[in-house]
Amino acid sequence: MNQLETDVLTIINPSNDYIFSKWKEKISMPSNYNLVNDITDYGQKMFQTIFEAYVIPVENRDKFIKKAACEETNRELFHQIPLSFLINTANIARKVIFTEINRFPETIKDIGTIQIVFSDIIDTFIYYISEYVEEKSIQKDKNQLTKESHEERLTLLGQMTSSFVHEFRNPLTTIHGFIQLLRSENPELPYMDIISSELEQLKFRISQFLLLSRRESVNQEKTLFNVHDIFDQIIAFIYPRLLEFNVELERRIDRDLYIEGYVEEFRQVIINIIFNAIDVLAEQESSSAIKVKGYRNEDSIVLTISNTGPKIPDDLLATIFEPFVTTKKSGTGLGLYVCNDIIKKHNGKLLCTSNDEWTTFTIVIPIASQELEKRTKEN
Repeated sequence: MNQLETDVLTIINPSNDYIFSKWKEKISMPSNYNLVNDITDYGQKMFQTIFEAYVIPVENRDKFIKKAACEETNRELFHQIPLSFLINTANIARKVIFTEINRFPETIKDIGTIQIVFSDIIDTFIYYISEYVEEKSIQKDKNQLTKESHEERLTLLGQMTSSFVHEFRNPLTTIHGFIQLLRSENPELPYMDIISSELEQLKFRISQFLLLSRRESVNQEKTLFNVHDIFDQIIAFIYPRLLEFNVELERRIDRDLYIEGYVEEFRQVIINIIFNAIDVLAEQESSSAIKVKGYRNEDSIVLTISNTGPKIPDDLLATIFEPFVTTKKSGTGLGLYVCNDIIKKHNGKLLCTSNDEWTTFTIVIPIASQELEKRTKEN
């Protein structure tokens, strides 16, 4: 590197506030304070990239600029400011650098050689910035299209299920009523318990499907309910399935866990997660177990439902709560989507982790405000 290049780099050095202040004077800063900070930070990073790209070996230059541009496009700034503005800031940086280089008394030929290198660096930076922004835009459009497609399918499904409400429920109610009548008149009649249990299962599946219409909670009111008590009801409901597939269920749920919300929907979530676990465990020959834990963590209730089924692949785990995603051959891919939607409606979170030993669904949900207020007064 000759003396002229050394002198030029002294001026272009990112630590030199003078040239950076010249750049800031020439660009149009937005009125939004946060964006001003983001653009300033972006400019400093851009000047640093230009400087470092000049001093590294030529064969490494393109790779270095590409990496820097990729890192820059991950900024939130690139979702709020037009690409044309950011490209313009790079071109202004070029003009500022060239203006300072032209102040040197050396020959035009020597100065021109340095300017060509800087210009090539800035053009490469602009190219990769534009390329990554375009890729992100295409991916964003694809994601939006997928989301809209899912929403259209769910809307259609919701309309269909809503129209079938009475067609499904009325016959089931009639059959259930006559089953109860038969049991009371003929207590020794065999298979009544099995028939009744299967009807309850069918009613549950229909109710789960009907939640997709998003109209089921309209006529419900939020109530204060105890998680431990809800599990007593759930265990009684799922017990036949546990026996059928020889699945061991262990639960440890604190008795003082209260939630304010739609009790039937919350019950549906727990049953659906446990039923999914039973379906998975029914396919394996090794011992099968489900563990349920419930406890309080500060102002939240944490509920974990773990099973000893096979590990869920990482790529599937990332999308497991999206509609129409399922691990089961005959699944609809809607059960966990509905569960996640219900928990969100209760201002909670539904998470899933999976390894070679356990697959765990974790519900984190706010403790009931009345109960929280009560405990605060007690303390």
